[in-house]
Amino acid sequence: MPRTPATRHVFQPVQLVRPAEVVAHRIAEAIRAGDVTVGERLPSEQNLSAQLRVSRPTLREALKLLSAAGVLEVRPGSSGGIFVTSPTVPTELGGQPLPEMPMEDLAVVMEARRLIEPQVARMAAAFGTPADFAAMHAAVSLSEEAARPFRRRRITPEGLQLMTLASTRFNIAMARATQNAMMVQIMELLLRRMEPVRLRALADLDDVTLSTRTLADSLAAIESGDPENIDRATFGRIALLEQSWERATGKRLRRRPLLRLLAEGVGMAPRQPR
Repeated sequence: MPRTPATRHVFQPVQLVRPAEVVAHRIAEAIRAGDVTVGERLPSEQNLSAQLRVSRPTLREALKLLSAAGVLEVRPGSSGGIFVTSPTVPTELGGQPLPEMPMEDLAVVMEARRLIEPQVARMAAAFGTPADFAAMHAAVSLSEEAARPFRRRRITPEGLQLMTLASTRFNIAMARATQNAMMVQIMELLLRRMEPVRLRALADLDDVTLSTRTLADSLAAIESGDPENIDRATFGRIALLEQSWERATGKRLRRRPLLRLLAEGVGMAPRQPR
């Protein structure tokens, strides 16, 4: 009997994750989203391990990872506890490990974002709560504060991190406003994949306040509830990233007709004034 040839399919490598890294990601996720802010104290080890449903040794290992990265500080004594000391989380602790993608390959991520984000923004306009809009306003305010020192000079690495954090919080708040947990997960994945382009795009700007203005324009469009305004503002934000990618790679992003048709979406009634 002839031997059946093996499949030609090539399996992708598996990246194993330690339980402590998963716990660190969950804590970091809350900090990046602004759910837990600098200066706040986390629950006790006992309460936190119960909330996360992990053992205390696993939690302690996660806390060590975040402490070594400068995100948390564990203070002893009766007035001590686990405190958040920085809102910026290193990329390696900001989520589950992802296979590396060269800058040129990120074109597919930007294509996905161009397709998805306008629809997320429209859903946010339709279903967002006052708390969701407050979170988006807070993200715009953070961007304004972060950009202010760099109106007339090049932005520092610390400034880049804070500006990117503001953009992250805006997008997560917008995704949460859809009231769809899967949309939030998709947005978080897109943001993580886009991180190199987002940092480069900010560094390329002669005036970083332009990034803040695009956030504010997106928020105003979402609050208006007008689909055309929402699409225009969303594509304006995305264009900054796409232009930076094209300069970095020397290539042009494709604009497939199907995406242009889908981006027009279905009309939606304007949001009623709040």
